Amino acid sequence: MLRFLGSFLMLLTSLVRAEVAWSELPALPDEHGFAGAFAGTSGGTLIVGGGANFPDGAPWDGGSKIWHDRVFTLASPDDTWQASSPLPRPLGYGVALTTDDGIVCIGGCDSQEHHADVFRLRWTGEGVSVDELPALPTPLAYAAGALIGDTIHLIGGSTSPDATTASSRHFTFDGSTWNELEPLPGEGRILPVAAARGGSFYVFSGASLAPDAEGKPVRTYLRDAWKYDGSWTRLADLPRAAVAAPSPAPPVGASHLLVIGGDDGTLVDFQPKSEHPGFPRGILAYDTVTDTWTDAAPLPETLLSPVTTPVVEWDGTYVVPTGEVRPAVRSPQIAIATPTASKTAFGALNWSVVVLYLAGMIGVGVFFMRREAASSTEAYFRGGQRVPAWVAGLSIFATMLSALTFMGIPARAYQTDISWYIGQIPILLIVPLVAACYLPFFRRLNLTSAYEYLEKRFSLPSRLFASLSFTAFHLGRIAIVLYLPALALAAVSDIDVVTAVVVIGVLCVIYTVIGGIEAVVWTDAIQAIVLMAGALLCFAIAAFRVDGGLGGMLEIAQADHKLIENLRWDSFSIADGTTSAVVLFVAFFFNSLVPYTSSQDVVQRYVTTRDLAAARKSLKVTMWMSIFGSMVFFLLGTAIYAFYKTHPERLDATLPAADSILPFYIVHELPVGISGLVIAAIFAASQSTVSSSLNSVATAFVKDLDSRLLRPGRDDRTYLRSAQTVVVLAGLIGIGIAVTMAKSNIESAFKTFNAMIGLTAGSLGGLFALGVFTRRAHGTGALLGALAGLATVLSLHLSKAPVSGLLYAFIGFATCFLTGWILSLVLPGRSNPSLSLHKS
Repeated sequence: MLRFLGSFLMLLTSLVRAEVAWSELPALPDEHGFAGAFAGTSGGTLIVGGGANFPDGAPWDGGSKIWHDRVFTLASPDDTWQASSPLPRPLGYGVALTTDDGIVCIGGCDSQEHHADVFRLRWTGEGVSVDELPALPTPLAYAAGALIGDTIHLIGGSTSPDATTASSRHFTFDGSTWNELEPLPGEGRILPVAAARGGSFYVFSGASLAPDAEGKPVRTYLRDAWKYDGSWTRLADLPRAAVAAPSPAPPVGASHLLVIGGDDGTLVDFQPKSEHPGFPRGILAYDTVTDTWTDAAPLPETLLSPVTTPVVEWDGTYVVPTGEVRPAVRSPQIAIATPTASKTAFGALNWSVVVLYLAGMIGVGVFFMRREAASSTEAYFRGGQRVPAWVAGLSIFATMLSALTFMGIPARAYQTDISWYIGQIPILLIVPLVAACYLPFFRRLNLTSAYEYLEKRFSLPSRLFASLSFTAFHLGRIAIVLYLPALALAAVSDIDVVTAVVVIGVLCVIYTVIGGIEAVVWTDAIQAIVLMAGALLCFAIAAFRVDGGLGGMLEIAQADHKLIENLRWDSFSIADGTTSAVVLFVAFFFNSLVPYTSSQDVVQRYVTTRDLAAARKSLKVTMWMSIFGSMVFFLLGTAIYAFYKTHPERLDATLPAADSILPFYIVHELPVGISGLVIAAIFAASQSTVSSSLNSVATAFVKDLDSRLLRPGRDDRTYLRSAQTVVVLAGLIGIGIAVTMAKSNIESAFKTFNAMIGLTAGSLGGLFALGVFTRRAHGTGALLGALAGLATVLSLHLSKAPVSGLLYAFIGFATCFLTGWILSLVLPGRSNPSLSLHKS
């Protein structure tokens, strides 16, 4: 029954969901229009110049093809076209690409020859200026190109009007020098479609040339596709040829490229040519993640389908100016496309499930408020030390993984592979280390704030540095885990991201304020169960609906290198995007070690249990849940990849962000009601982390600042009110940061979060390690070491050094530990070595 339902749902959609709104700009002020024009933007002004047309009629009617040097400008979509100074010569069929410095025009031809000239068009405010640039190594026309960063990539073309072979040469231009890279492995071609996406250069279709019996060039229409990212990779063939389609292909959504129209060669011999119906109106959508092609919605009937014309990005839209619409016929029509993300009604039943869940979480807070959980700071911060070990373990699991796991890890596995699962293996080493070396100190000293240990071991400044560092990090953490589920909600409904952030944040604040740590821990445990149930359900449905089921999913994953094949055991690269197994293991080891040994939200749970033995049991629960749960989340991304690989028409080409892939799948592919439950699981993941951060930030403030420095000696009720006030203020600050984050462009929230860990918390882990594992370290050396670690990581981040953000925790930790230990050997300072493992 489930398989039948899935098949029925997929039949309802035959085209990929790609909402692109097409309209027209003012027509070019030439009744014929041009093919092969140069176009781009400079200073916010759209510029179109050059090209060729048949003003006196088609060649079979005695007309001649005329090349032009005329240039037109359009200041805004509502303005009118203005004539400007001409090109250096009549020219067309070159490549035009918009850069920060202007429009770079490359090669082209006229009625006599092909050219190697390169020049730049700039809008001066009064007209268009022309600057000469270094020429191509060879004349080229009918080539294609795209801009990747500051580098232009150029492919294909021909070197002369009567050429019987096409070029496969691959050139790059950095603004001053032309270089030649590995040629395209496929056939040389003219009129291909180029594109740029994610730092890679794409080449689609085109036509190869070969001489006929009389030595004249004959075209063969190609359907192959290629990607260059340091080397060439053959991609899935196009469903049809798309020769001379507007280029470069516009990127839309998180991972798609659109090939608009193009000549498929089926009407190349059509007669009479004067009655040619025009070129295909269909739009092909290519997904760069799944390497699949689908048919998007075609051009509307009100627009013609031009070829031999560029695509120009202009203020978030894509302009397709003029072009050839059938043999020897051009059009002055200027089409403009605006990609818009599609929205799907979430439905009353789904909303009911979510609302009931959220109400239940508030109910848990009310229950513990009535249970005297919020009657004292002891109950508010430590829950009376009556929390069962399994509940504390689930709470740590939910706190550490949160919405970053539910959405970020599946999104990463979908986009790349599951190689980052190696980052979960260190937990098998970290938990025994924490249980043996750290837990005894936290329990023996009967700590409420973890940073009390640092004052007893080192000094008050060390304690304050750690507490403030923790607070700063968790305000950011609150923000990012509010942002993720808000993104999920916005991706599936018409509710604004900001509204979703505020609603989720306020609900978290309410039940954290009224229920204290006991409410937080128990809701964490409930949310961990909901989280895992939602992930398992989502994985099972996704894998079942892949052609071939679970076995088919694994076959696709293996064939497309979506498992761990990309891990490099012989590499030690530390650059961003590293696939070194050793580097990733070390990076994730310290990314996990830091919170398990020095983060108040985790350490606080160690002291909510009855005794040391119970605390150790809670860590074991966390360890195995992390190993099992993370694998589920990674494989969930793999299952969704396999599903859209086999059903590419189901994927929205305008999906706004890579991290939206899971909520998109949930709402569009899961049955009504179940999708509401899984969205509730995303809320659960977010709320568990936010509530934990809120309570632990309040604990750190009251214990490390308020009762220690600001207002010592006050009654317990005063400090309880202070804690509740801080929960509200921290929630508001986190909500504010999340709103700012929602308005910015974040490639991957999971990756951003891992960088944040090291940026603010690496030194914190180093401080605790200095206290536990060294005898000679003292307060002065430890504090200077912590500052050195923070300064080192900040300098790497601000200087944009070629170091992966995943390593920030390790760098901050190691710098703090080594610097603090060395300085402690040469500088005087206060120390209490009895609180280290080396007491004498």
